[in-house]
Amino acid sequence: MAISKEVKEYIKSVIDPLLTKESLLEIFEKFQNDIIAKFENVIKEKDAKITELESQIAVQQNSIDKLIISCDDNQQYARRSSLRIHGIPTPEDGVEEDINTTLTKCYREMNLTFKEENIDRAHRIGKCYKDIASGKITQSIIVKFKDWKSRQEFYKARPKYFVNGKKKPGRKFSITPDLTIRRYNLLKKAKGQIKDKSEFSYALIDTNCSLALKIKDGPYRYFNSDKELNDIIDEYLN
Repeated sequence: MAISKEVKEYIKSVIDPLLTKESLLEIFEKFQNDIIAKFENVIKEKDAKITELESQIAVQQNSIDKLIISCDDNQQYARRSSLRIHGIPTPEDGVEEDINTTLTKCYREMNLTFKEENIDRAHRIGKCYKDIASGKITQSIIVKFKDWKSRQEFYKARPKYFVNGKKKPGRKFSITPDLTIRRYNLLKKAKGQIKDKSEFSYALIDTNCSLALKIKDGPYRYFNSDKELNDIIDEYLN
């Protein structure tokens, strides 16, 4: 099909500018100014939205963290009347355990008198494990006391692992507060983070189930979250 002179001239007018470097530069600049600028504006809008969403997420995460700690505090308070006894061997296969008899032996070991009326309930709990000291299979015992006074009497008389900074041999069992999983893991983390750091003496759980770091030649510093723990450590290491 024949092409009219007018069409040929039109096509030539479109193509000819593309054959010069100057025209290609103009086309690129137009592309840069129009297309790339539009993309940059879109990206800036998206970045601003992402920043806004990240800020909202941070606020929500902070609220969630506070709720987790608040719920954990409530759970820990519900456990404050309970203690766990570790290191008492489990009965041999086929032998049924009288938990009151076991508790009586613990009380006697601490020069206390066992009174059944002070105990709400007591039973074995958790997984069985091999005790390092005795080599026997054991399982923890959880004891829920009916009142705080009975609980404190039992806890304060517990066999000590260290006396005047020296390890005391012959301890037959140990007694600890009944900690929530979160608080137990936080205490474990604290012990790991201050290990071999001379600025700290030890990490502990006090009689009210609160966590603290003992500063060497200094006070006890209490913490209840990863952030509070890290802030205390950074304060004394930096």
